[in-house]
Amino acid sequence: MKDLKINVNNKAGLKKEIRISVPFSAIEEKKTSRLTQIAKTAKLPGFRPGKVPDKIIHQQYGDKVIQEVLSDLLDSTYIESIREKNLRPAGPPEVKIDEYIDGKDLTYTATIEAYPEFKLRGLDKISVEKPKVEISQKEINAMINNLQKQRGTWNPVERPSQKDDQLLIDFEGKIDGEAFEGGVAKDFVMTLGNGQMLPEFDEALLNVTAKQDKEIQLTFPENYHKEELTNKKAVFSVSVKEVKALELAEIDKTFVRSFGVESGDAKDLMDEVKSSMEKELEAKIKDVIKQNLMAYLRKQNSIEIPEVMVHQEAHALQKDWMSQAGIEKVEEAPELKNFENIAQERVQVGLLVNELVRVQEIKVDPDRVKTKLEEITNRYPNPEEIRKMYEETPQLMDQIKSAVIEDLVIDWLIERTEFQNKEVEFNELMNRS
Repeated sequence: MKDLKINVNNKAGLKKEIRISVPFSAIEEKKTSRLTQIAKTAKLPGFRPGKVPDKIIHQQYGDKVIQEVLSDLLDSTYIESIREKNLRPAGPPEVKIDEYIDGKDLTYTATIEAYPEFKLRGLDKISVEKPKVEISQKEINAMINNLQKQRGTWNPVERPSQKDDQLLIDFEGKIDGEAFEGGVAKDFVMTLGNGQMLPEFDEALLNVTAKQDKEIQLTFPENYHKEELTNKKAVFSVSVKEVKALELAEIDKTFVRSFGVESGDAKDLMDEVKSSMEKELEAKIKDVIKQNLMAYLRKQNSIEIPEVMVHQEAHALQKDWMSQAGIEKVEEAPELKNFENIAQERVQVGLLVNELVRVQEIKVDPDRVKTKLEEITNRYPNPEEIRKMYEETPQLMDQIKSAVIEDLVIDWLIERTEFQNKEVEFNELMNRS
């Protein structure tokens, strides 16, 4: 726009103030044009359409038109200003009109946080740890044992209860003599030692027998998920109805075939289990390498991070947590500050990855997008239908393209990385979060 005045002032951190002055002539031109358009079709009592005097048009529509014109100009001149000054806002601006008087220029200030400008460091010599894991026969046997437990049967026992036994109980909990929500249950099934209940509750039910009553006193921990119960002392009256022990399933042909091994041969099942463990291990090692590379990038590149992006990411994490927990009310979710650290890490990684993509000109590979789409949709019983839905939904395809770009970035980094092998036990690695 002709005669548009733009001044940029740097503030603390990444904040910038853009002071913009829009000439009165531009406002008047747009206002006149819009009123002229209205006059052509305006229908007012006593006048034929298109014959309403200008003065009446101004009286009837002037205030509304000037609000629309100002709104349009704020949007268009802000965009023009950031383009002219090569600014990259990290989020929407905070706009404040400094002065507007009819017949004078419009002056306003747009406050933004800009994307940080930086040069990636640490790419010339990358070094990270890589897990080195050997799957032992002992670990394969342990996996087979877990399968036996899955197909096992629970049988009543007359002996006192032990760790890993299953109990059928009724219980009633009271605080200060009053029952509380969630503190009463009938025919409740629990397994001793699996972390299902609070440790004091669990430990108190070791060495009990069927038909035995027990009183348990405990204090709810400070970090208990129900805030109203934290640090409260409770007394539980427990009635043990049954004590059951698990009898492992026998490894016979029926057992082997139940896992899709048609030969029924135990050795073939063991080979299948080992192959499955190897696939899980390969995927886990890739995930750990990715985490280590992202942590390396973050450590090598300490950059300023736009607060607005952290705030947006924290909101997204909170919303995702609520969805997974089945919670709809924000006040029932953890406070936003609980998500800020992970949000900051994610935003930093995102900025670094985007810069690497830009500098190295990493492009989306259509073949890899197609492969990724097939990987995702083949998990469903109706892959063709799901694939069509993805292809017809730009937002879903953008997510796949982003995942492919991320894979390409990891591949680029791996090619330039010297890995330090670190021996790790299979179970230790697989149990890492």
